[in-house]
Parts: sequence; C-alpha cells; structure tokens
Amino acid sequence: MEKVSLFQDSHFVGYVSHVSPTYTRIHFPASNLLTKFYYNGVTLQAGLVGSYLLIEGENYGFLAQVIEIVLPEKERLGLTQASFESEHFHPIARVEILLGFDYYEPFKAQKGLNQLPPVGSKAYVCQTSILDRFLQEFGKDNSKNPTEPSFEIAQLPNDSNSSVKISPQALFSRHCAIVGTTGGGKSYTVAKLLEEINRNGGKAIVIDATGEYAPLANLPSATYLKFNSDDVDDVYFHYSGLRETDLYALFRPSGQVQLPKLQEACKSQRLLHYSIKIEKDPLPSILVHEKKVIIKKGFKINEYLKIESKYSEYTESLHCNFNIRNLANQILHECIFSSDKDNDTIFGGKNNTEFGYCTSLISRINFTLKNQSFVKAFGIDKDEPCGNDFTKKIEEFIKSSSKILILSVENVTTDNDLKSILVNAIGRLLYEKALSKDKPFKEKPLLLFVDEAHQFLNKKVKDEYSIETELNAFEKIAKECRKQGLFLVLATQMPRDIPVGVLSQFGTFIVHRLINQRDRETIEYACSEATKNALSFLPILAPGEAILAGVDFPMPVMLKIKTPKITPNSDTPILFKSPQSVQ
Repeated sequence: MEKVSLFQDSHFVGYVSHVSPTYTRIHFPASNLLTKFYYNGVTLQAGLVGSYLLIEGENYGFLAQVIEIVLPEKERLGLTQASFESEHFHPIARVEILLGFDYYEPFKAQKGLNQLPPVGSKAYVCQTSILDRFLQEFGKDNSKNPTEPSFEIAQLPNDSNSSVKISPQALFSRHCAIVGTTGGGKSYTVAKLLEEINRNGGKAIVIDATGEYAPLANLPSATYLKFNSDDVDDVYFHYSGLRETDLYALFRPSGQVQLPKLQEACKSQRLLHYSIKIEKDPLPSILVHEKKVIIKKGFKINEYLKIESKYSEYTESLHCNFNIRNLANQILHECIFSSDKDNDTIFGGKNNTEFGYCTSLISRINFTLKNQSFVKAFGIDKDEPCGNDFTKKIEEFIKSSSKILILSVENVTTDNDLKSILVNAIGRLLYEKALSKDKPFKEKPLLLFVDEAHQFLNKKVKDEYSIETELNAFEKIAKECRKQGLFLVLATQMPRDIPVGVLSQFGTFIVHRLINQRDRETIEYACSEATKNALSFLPILAPGEAILAGVDFPMPVMLKIKTPKITPNSDTPILFKSPQSVQ
C-alpha cells in the first residue's frame, strides 16, 4: 500500500505539538476538525476519546489513540456552542502512541517504539479499514503458516460495518484468558470463539460449570456430555482414573494416623488388584480374604516386604485402579501392630488405638461411597470403566471428526468439593495425555475452555482436621503443555482469584468490563502489554465490548465482540412482569 493511501489530506486533523516517552499532544488548528465527516460511506471522527489517529513521521508512521481532549485555559472561558463551531478555538488532544510502522511495509507493526514522531508531524484520522488491516496482521507468520485462517469475532465499537479479523495463532498459542464482570459479555465471547473454531476445523473441549453452553450442542460436529444427569446414558469419570491425592481430597484424612493408614490401604488394594490380574503368580492364600482385602496379621514381615518389592511398579503408582468399595474394610485391617509382641518376625494383631483414630475416616469413606452424587460422578457402582466412561469418550473425541466437546458439570454438587475434584481430575487426564509418549495434541492441537475458572484454579481442599490437598491440574497445563499442543482458555469474572503465577503464563487477554479495583490490578500486573491508558477504559466498557491485548498484539485494541449465531443461556431472568402478563 502506498504512503498516500494512509495519509490523505481529506483526513488531516492537526499537528504534533508535544512529544514525551509517556504521551504525545496533537494541536488541532480549528475546532471544526473534531466534528465527524464521511468518507466512502464510512463515518470518521477525531473528536472522540478512544478514536485512532495516524501520525506521519519522517521515516516511520505511527498509530495513536486519543486519550483526552481539552481546550486551552484561556479559550475555555469564552466557550459557547456558536463560537465552538467557528475556527477560533484550538483543541489539544493527548494521545498514546501504540505502534510504529515502516512506510514500505505499512501493516507490519514494529514491536516496541524505536523512535517517536517529531514535533510538527501531521496527524490524520485513521480509517477503520486501515485499522482492520493492522489487526489482521498481528501474530501472523506467513513463513510458517501461509494459509492460516482468520477469526472474524469482532468489529470496531464505533463502526458496525467493520469486521475485525484476528489470527487464531495470536489468540491461543500462549493461552488465552477471557475476564469481566457478570453481564460484560464473556459467555458470548466464548460462544463466538467456539463458533469460529468449529468453522475453521479446530478442536476444543469446554468445561461448562453452569450448563449455559448447552445450546452450542447444535453446532455442526459438536458433542454434548453431561455429568450426573437423569439420563441413563449420562457420562461419568470412573474412579480408577483418579489418583491417591484425589482420595485425600474426597475423604479428608488427618495427617498423623489416618493418612498413613489410607496410604497403606491403597497400596494393599493395588497389590491385590494386580495379583488377581496376573493369575500366573498369585499372592499366598493366607494373605487374601475372599479376594477383597489383604490381611497381614500373623504373616511373615520379610516375606511380605519381598512381595511388595516384587510388585513395586504397581503398588507405588498412586493410581486408584482397585475396587474402591473395599477401601474402608482394608483400612480396618491396616490397624495392626507392626510386629507381634511374642514374635517380631510376623505382623501383630489388631491395634485398637489406631482403629479408634481411624473410625471417623472409615465412616466418611462409607458415607461418601453411598452418596449418589459421588456414585454417579465417579461410577463407584462399576468395577471397571465401561459404557460412557469419560476416559473412553475423550479417546473417541480425539480420534473422531467431532470438533467441539461440551462437558456439563452443572448437576455435579459442590458439597465436599465434589465438582472441583471432578473437574481437576478431567484436567489432569488431559495434562497426562498431552505429556504421554503418543503426544496426541502435537499434530492436532486442542483448546481447553474452562468456564467459571475461579471455581477450579487456586483450589485447596482442607478442613480443620485434615491435611491440605491442592487441586493444581490447570496450573500444570498452563505452565507445561503449550509446546505439547494443549492450550488453555480461561473464562472468569474474578481474575483476582486466579493465581498470578498462572495468569503470567497467559499471552492473550480479552478483558470485558471490570469494576473491582483488585481485578483491574490483577490484569494490569499479568498483562504487561496493555498500558494503563488502555485499561482505564475497563470500568466503562459496554456489554460485549472488550480490550484485546497480548504478546502477539503490538498494541491493545478495543473491540465489540460479534453476537454468536447460537447464543448461550446466560440472559438474566426478568424480575417483575406486569400483572396482565402474569395472569
């Protein structure tokens, strides 16, 4: 594009009168230059705070945003409507230089400002088509991916005819966070992104905390699964896919006696499970009671240690692939003396003191395993994964042509942190799959959307008696899985509840209206690419408007997200209706 197409005399508004590292001033020779005018059917206006200007430097051009417009003190005293429309007033705009560009490659934005415009440089209104071109080139690398599509997710707030096209590589390649207060437009943004992912052949999983994304099951190539539904075919996460730390969170053992006994019980049950599985080398019959629990009482200690060592690959694995319904009974049989008082080579008899300490743990386990919410969520009534086990569903989704998988945990209770433990287990499964030898997401990357992310990140399970268990699967994904093709997309209304160390791993932020000061400070800290001037717009953003910023975006930009074709169930219910409509 030639230089003249960027800087046109018909778009001239003023001259650079002051330059500093933090801001630049534009002097308007006449007040009527602030009024809107029309060019090729497009409305242009330099007098609005937030509008964009092009500055013509000596060797470089600059894109700037209007932050403030004022009149000189001496001119404000004589301000009237009639006099302002004349040319006797000389407004001054304070603008922020967002990026610089070379005249020979005008849409290849320079990262960082190597120079600033000199005083006397001319300023022009930036056409929306030019701004669209800048945004479209952000994050693109034609040498690596010359055929990369663009996501048409937004328009410019002041131009309903514009269509902002954004590189999905720039959006997601360093994880993406979508934040904003209730009613700001997060759900519509997520739905619009999923719509574009589906249209362009991507692959995404959505963890839907509230069930609002159920309508998106109507997208082409979308699959919808629901935990704890009333349907016969509802999905479940079989407990054999859990880890021992999940049991700590579920059963809340105290640290001194209950935790060691629970660990020993899990190890014994794993040993029993694998000995039954490997029939050619079974355990001594004296150890096994009706193939349900291991009874060490009276058994030779050295012989048992040799058996444990032989099966150490299994017993030390921390997997829960044993019959969890036998766990409480196994803990009872772990409450024994380490050796017999008359023969120190064999295990001793029942230790009533330890049993007394473990009684509450055994009761919690029995109660939990009978709770229908836990039974349905983790398939506790099933000995082996079968049917709609989530692990199998994930395998099917990865291999299938389906593009969107929506996982609804709406019906999973939050009692005893069941929902958090389940969602963390889902995250850990995907984390382990991403780091496995097969690396299934290398060739076909996966986007993992976590709605209401503040419920699941920075989550620790603890009460006044039990040990603290950290649910950190998504933190690990954020820190370790980008190069493996697993990308995280968080949506939250409370970014202050997301660990700063996790947010610092995110390269792209779509920030809707934020009112809370701590939330704004959190985003300001995590999103270094967005300047304070850009973030100052956050409290006044309209629904659907957002500031897009990231490491692949040389400047923050304000956008209005387009309404998705299929909208989520996120509308606020009507509080009051007229008496006639009620009748």
